[in-house]
Amino acid sequence: MLRTGWTIAVLTLTTLAAQGAVELLPGGFFAPGNFGQHNLEPGLTWLRSTHDYLLYVTKPGPVTVTMTCEQIGRYGNEATARVESPGGEPLAEGTAEVGESVTLSFEAPRIGPYVLEAGAGGNGFTLDARGAKLLLPAGANGQRFDGIVRAAPIYLFVPAGAHEFTVTLGGQGSGETAAARVLAPDGTEVAALNTADSMTATATITVPEDADDNVWALIIGRAERGIFEDFNVALAGDVSPWVAQRPDDLLCPVMNAASRRVSRERRDPVLPINVTMYIDLAELTDAVVVAEATPFEGGEAVWSQRLTELPERSADLAPEQRLPDGKYRWSLTLLQGDEEARRFEGTWWYVSAPDYLTDDGVTLVNGEPFFARGLYHVQPEDYELVKAHGFNAVQCPAPNVPAAEAAGLMAGVQLYASGRPGSERWCAAMDSVVDNDCVFSWWIQDEPGASAPVVEMMADAYMYIRTHDANRPAYTCLNNPNAYEVSAPQTDIVSADVYPIGRSPLTVIADTLDHARGVIPGHVMYFIGQVWPWPNGPLVTPAQHRCMTYLALAHGARGLFWYSFRDPDWYLPEGNPDLWAEMKRVNDELIALEPALLTANVAQAVVAGEGGEVHVALKRVGDELTVIAVNPGDEPVSASIDVADMAEGADLAPVVEVMFEDREARLANGAIADDFEPLTVHVYRLTAQ
Repeated sequence: MLRTGWTIAVLTLTTLAAQGAVELLPGGFFAPGNFGQHNLEPGLTWLRSTHDYLLYVTKPGPVTVTMTCEQIGRYGNEATARVESPGGEPLAEGTAEVGESVTLSFEAPRIGPYVLEAGAGGNGFTLDARGAKLLLPAGANGQRFDGIVRAAPIYLFVPAGAHEFTVTLGGQGSGETAAARVLAPDGTEVAALNTADSMTATATITVPEDADDNVWALIIGRAERGIFEDFNVALAGDVSPWVAQRPDDLLCPVMNAASRRVSRERRDPVLPINVTMYIDLAELTDAVVVAEATPFEGGEAVWSQRLTELPERSADLAPEQRLPDGKYRWSLTLLQGDEEARRFEGTWWYVSAPDYLTDDGVTLVNGEPFFARGLYHVQPEDYELVKAHGFNAVQCPAPNVPAAEAAGLMAGVQLYASGRPGSERWCAAMDSVVDNDCVFSWWIQDEPGASAPVVEMMADAYMYIRTHDANRPAYTCLNNPNAYEVSAPQTDIVSADVYPIGRSPLTVIADTLDHARGVIPGHVMYFIGQVWPWPNGPLVTPAQHRCMTYLALAHGARGLFWYSFRDPDWYLPEGNPDLWAEMKRVNDELIALEPALLTANVAQAVVAGEGGEVHVALKRVGDELTVIAVNPGDEPVSASIDVADMAEGADLAPVVEVMFEDREARLANGAIADDFEPLTVHVYRLTAQ
């Protein structure tokens, strides 16, 4: 887990910032000079995810923290909290059951920052403190501000000398949206953000004169459409990475630092430490920033760097070359003379790439190209049934791998069914089937969170896979598009689950996969689609299934899984027989298209037509071109698809086969004109002459 270190002595050194002297408090923090003119209803936000929060004690004495566990859906997780002193000694801990509260009390022996680690698994929780300032991360140490369902005003500290900062707001996909307003110190709205039409929204705010060294506010709430559940906020630039639920709790650190954790060969560059100063380094007396990395088990530094100035107040510090594979500790320290004003520490994992995943995104099975057509939650007694239905892969725990092999299915081994990722039982599950050739991937965890402890756990588990199987890739289902950048490095295949039926338009699939390609371009993307109904929601129709399949392919999916075949009170062939029959027909089409599906999209586009839009992708195998065109909307569309433009001027034969429809079309000026009923898919095959 990422931890920061602090000195305890009061630092008497000061720096002259834009509006006067700034006194550094113990631990390298400073306070606002002004607190704005906000008149907002106070409250507590329902927080989510385990994070390191901060309790800043301004005078020794009693401190109490109250934590309440708030029910989210059917989750049964309890809320847990733990307080550590600036030196790392445990001071208090407690647990709250769902719907209940717990109070942590301790005597703070000295002034300074204390770590409060708190979380509630899938549930929400609230935090309140007395006797200390409570600071919540919104960029501190790489942690976001994560909330759910209820949001009270949160307050931001824009330090003296600030010029510009950014606020990034995220929902969680599958119809979960949020909106926010940024208020200047005088209460004026200076920016609005909304995720109704995108995965994230970012506002860049220029700080007006006399609005620095002051407290601003952020109001988060429901967007005009979508479900207001999970939301998150990340701050960057000239703004403290810690926020608060009360204006007078706010503080800013003199420095912030964060780093990605995993560098995989051929995918990721060297791992930089991102450092931001909130006071000009050159104006701090006798100050230097020192960065270094050492082997995890100890030894001499393998890299170090010293800085006495940061002209832009921020920099990326990194080794010039990629470090050898292995695990390392990194640190970043701000020294003032012999005093350690602030220190950050973390871990780097440098790992090899799997041999069975090509640089252009093809999954290999025993060296041969493989396109997954898979299902979640299939029991061994149904393996032959799903194999006969055109599926070639199943998610299965390690003990079921021999049965999958006997049925002729490839296995995505559900290691997390055996225990916590990286645990002895988890590792033993992998070791038990590592020699079985029907394993095509190792599934680390399902929908992991993005908190620091979870990411550290995932990285260790990923390193175990990469050091115990040189061939087969690691696979992780991620359900939060706004956490892809944090969670994806700890795996090889990212599988995005998107379940829109009954909650959001089908185009959320396109939005999610396009977003992934933008933020984690070096990863292979699979798609997990919906074949079960949300509680009290509608059944998935055959037309929706075919549309979702081809929409995912049109937006770059390199493998397909469907959730789920069997659950309590749910068995797909009986619960939705029409859909089950359609899945066989779609699988037969995918088998016919497999040579094209094993290639990346040459081009893709959203084509405007009469009545709506058509999502289009072009694939090419030799002289054969395949065009996938999908209308995911509820209205008919007439559209013209400029294939010649997408094929970069290839000389195309005029006759076009419309696959699976027993008809032909013709090119006119290099384009196909066609009609699309709602949820309709057309697949065209063309030849380059």
